[in-house]
Amino acid sequence: MIDITSRVKRAAKKAGYSKADILAGIDYYERKNRITNPEGFFDIAGRFYAKERTQKVLLARGPSRRFPYSQMKAARTADHCAELYGATPLYVKRICKALESDGTNIASILKTVKKPVPA
Repeated sequence: MIDITSRVKRAAKKAGYSKADILAGIDYYERKNRITNPEGFFDIAGRFYAKERTQKVLLARGPSRRFPYSQMKAARTADHCAELYGATPLYVKRICKALESDGTNIASILKTVKKPVPA
């Protein structure tokens, strides 16, 4: 049986999503569901500092004793993953939603990508 990831990849390619959109969507799904963790390190006080310095992480509150995971939380967002891969955040969210579905409505979640009209 084909797993959900390969079904979503196939449907996304057919709908016109770029390779960056697909990879970012899969990465976002894995981070959101705690399958993988963002790269970074903990200091002696237990504060997490993200290694990936995207705009989303830089704009997040700095880690403190009261909020030690602020950068980790920022590094688990769709905007962060989209920025890492150079993808569109909306498409990243759609791919994640398709991965979280039961597999019956993948095509309706992954709407066809509208290409910009050349000037």
